[in-house]
Amino acid sequence: MLMIFCANNIVAQASGAKSKNDVPENVIAAFTAKYPKAEVKNWNITNDGYIAKAKESGSKFYATFDKNGHWVQTTTQISWSWNLPAEVTASLKENKYAAWRVDKIKKVETPAGNFYQVLVDNLNLQIDADHMGFTENLVLNFQPNGEFSGTKSISSALLF
Repeated sequence: MLMIFCANNIVAQASGAKSKNDVPENVIAAFTAKYPKAEVKNWNITNDGYIAKAKESGSKFYATFDKNGHWVQTTTQISWSWNLPAEVTASLKENKYAAWRVDKIKKVETPAGNFYQVLVDNLNLQIDADHMGFTENLVLNFQPNGEFSGTKSISSALLF
């Protein structure tokens, strides 16, 4: 019985999702100052700080703060590509990855500025012998003015 209790306690502690009581007051105060009308669903504690999963005006977002209560970034999922700024949409359509399937879009806000990330894959393209069994996944980065600022590969093997 004691082993079961200890194992359950360890699993609960390792889950990462924490209540407001586990987050330092300076972090909560910084969140409240930045997002006074937001409702926090839960907090996650990481090695680098705290992430609030929150909702404001119908939009869900993740706000990250460091251990000192400084805002690091906020990410908001964008449901549809037509919700992107027109400049980003135009750049995406003119990009060499325009035929790739869009899987996810998010807006990332940081103290240094904002940008958009578009996760795409080439699954809908014809797979040739060189790419058989693999799909390529990329994160495309765009500035708010539509400037394409690079990619990051997150490719993985397909499971058959």
